[in-house]
Amino acid sequence: MLTAPQVDLIQTSVNAAVSARQTLVSDFYDSLFAKAPSVRSMFSTDTAAQSEKLAAVLRLAVQKLDDLEALVDPLHSLGAKHAEYGAVPAHYTAVAETLVECLSDAVGPDWTAAHSQAWNDALTFIARTMLDGADMAATRQ
Repeated sequence: MLTAPQVDLIQTSVNAAVSARQTLVSDFYDSLFAKAPSVRSMFSTDTAAQSEKLAAVLRLAVQKLDDLEALVDPLHSLGAKHAEYGAVPAHYTAVAETLVECLSDAVGPDWTAAHSQAWNDALTFIARTMLDGADMAATRQ
């Protein structure tokens, strides 16, 4: 699904973003809550623990982009868990848009349209897989 150049763009851009902005994940949540206030109630007032979880999932996803099958089971589980929290498809869109914006801001002028496309392709795969996991969990109940 993702090409080798796209995987490379994602991996190098996330490293650049994290190096450039130590507050990347907290900036992401601030932006997400401003863009989609309806998701705020799904989180505790202290997003530090959630920030760590997001950073861990991002690290796992970025490391495994060249083996997407390895991500399917963890993403299915994560999607089922997010459904329990009340996540709906529109939330995934808001998260993807916000994450790409935050990464772009952190990377700065080196960010290109190819970066955006690579990240959007990866995040589309992640969202679809998580939503499939949510659907599978709902049918088991």
